[in-house]
Amino acid sequence: MNKVNNFEGENSVNGTVFSGIKEQDRITVVVVDDEPELLDLTATFLERERDEFAVEPFQSADAALSYIEKNSVDAIVSDYDMPKLDGLDFLERVREKDDVPFILFTGKGSEEIASEAISRGVTDYLQKQTDTSQYSLLANRIINSVEKYRASKQLERSQEKFSKLVTNSSDVLGIVDENARFKYISPVCEDVLGYEQHELIGSVAFSLMPPEDRERAMNEFFAAVEDSDTEPVIEHGWEKKNGEVIPVETRGTNMFDDDFINGFVVNGRDISEIKERQERIEQQNERLTEMHNALSHDIQSPLQVALNSLFLYREEEDRTYLNKIEHALERIDVLVEQILTMTEHETTPKDTEQIALQDISERVWKMIETEKGTLEIDGNREFKADQSRLQQVLQNLFKNAIQHAEGEVTISVGTIEDGIYVEDTGPGIPESERDEVFESGYTTKKNNTGLGLNIVKQIIDGHGWNIKLEEGSSGGARFEITGITFEPQVHN
Repeated sequence: MNKVNNFEGENSVNGTVFSGIKEQDRITVVVVDDEPELLDLTATFLERERDEFAVEPFQSADAALSYIEKNSVDAIVSDYDMPKLDGLDFLERVREKDDVPFILFTGKGSEEIASEAISRGVTDYLQKQTDTSQYSLLANRIINSVEKYRASKQLERSQEKFSKLVTNSSDVLGIVDENARFKYISPVCEDVLGYEQHELIGSVAFSLMPPEDRERAMNEFFAAVEDSDTEPVIEHGWEKKNGEVIPVETRGTNMFDDDFINGFVVNGRDISEIKERQERIEQQNERLTEMHNALSHDIQSPLQVALNSLFLYREEEDRTYLNKIEHALERIDVLVEQILTMTEHETTPKDTEQIALQDISERVWKMIETEKGTLEIDGNREFKADQSRLQQVLQNLFKNAIQHAEGEVTISVGTIEDGIYVEDTGPGIPESERDEVFESGYTTKKNNTGLGLNIVKQIIDGHGWNIKLEEGSSGGARFEITGITFEPQVHN
C-alpha cells in the first residue's frame, strides 16, 4: 500500500513508501475492545497508518492475556469499559509480568480514570473521538512509546552486559569525566587496589599515580580528550591503599560521544606478573651469556692442556702428563657443575622449609673434605629457606675461604639482627675489588672458575635476601646475608 508517511526511518520518495518491512522493524500491537465494530475500525486504521504495524485484535482482556503469554508483543491498546476485566484490571494483570507499552484508549474518560491508570503504570491515556484523525494521533503515541520502550530495553541489555563484563574481568575498568574524575570504577578495584568503589568515585584518577608518572599520563589523557581518535596506552604505577605501588598498563578510549558511556574509558591491568617474568627472562639470558662465556673461554684452557698432554704422553709415555690430564679434567668437571648450577632450575628456590643454622652448617661442613679448616658456629636461629639451595651457598662460601687461605683457616658462622654471616681468617679481599666479587668470572686464583660467588648471589637474590662483603674481625672476608626473617625464639 502506497501512502504518505512521516515515520522516521522508512524509505520514501515524494511521500511514497517502499514496500517490505524488516522483521526487526515490525511492531506487534494488541488491540482490545469489546465492541466488534470499534475493534475492527481501530485495527484497520492503525494498519493503514503504519505499514510496520501488525495488529492483533481481541474482544476480551482474557483472550488478549492468553495471546500475550505465548507471543512477543510491542504495544497494547485497550478500551476501559469492558465486561469481566476492565481496562485498568487488564493493565494491572499485564504489569505483573511486563512493562510493555500500554495505552488506554477509551470513550469513557474522566480525571479519576486517568489518575488511576497512571498510578497503575499506564504508558499513555487517550480518549476516543469521532474524528478519524484520532487514529493518526494514536499511531504516533504507539510509535513514541515503542521507541522509548525498545531504547530502554536496549539500555538494560547493554548495562547487563557491561555489568557482567566488568564484574568478571580482572582488569580495573573506569569511566572518568573531562577532568579525569571517576564517574564509575569496577568492583575489582577492591581486589587490585584495596579501595572500595565509593572511595574512588569523584576522585581524580591521577591521584593514584606516583608523582613521576603523573605529568606523562596527564599529557596523554588531555590529548586524547581533544582528539577522539587517539587511544593512549601507557605504563605507570598505581598506589594501593596500603601504600604499595604496582606496575599497571592502562588503555584509554574517548567515548564522550556515546550516550551510554559519556566519558573517557580507562582499562588498567596489573602487569606485576608480566614484569616479573620479563625480569626472570632477562636474568636467565644473563646466565646464558655467562655460561656461553665460561664455555668459550674458561674451558678452553684446561681442554687444551688435556689434549696437548695426551699428545705428549703418546709420544713419550711420561706418566707426569697423565697427572696434568687428570687435573685438567677435574677443573673441567668443576666448571661444568657450576655452569649447570647457574641455570634457573638450580638457583631459584623451589620449596622452603624450616631450617636451623647450626644443623645445616654442620651438614655442609661434613661434605667438604679438608684438613685445612675449622668451623665455629655461633647461634642456632631457625628460618625458612630452600634447603638444597642454602647448602649450595654455604658450600661455596666455605670452599671459597679454604681455597684462598695460605694455611690453616677458621670459618665462623653466626647470626646478626636480620640475617647470618660467614667469616674467615684468610687473607680477605681488597676493598677496591669487593663490588666485583659476585660477578661471573671474578677470581684471584689461577685455577678457579670464578663462578662460585656469582652462584651464591643468584641464590640469595632468589630468596629475596641481600648479601654484602666486608672485612672480617681478623682481616679475612666476612659475608653478611640480610633480609632473613627468623622464627621467634621460645624461652623455657
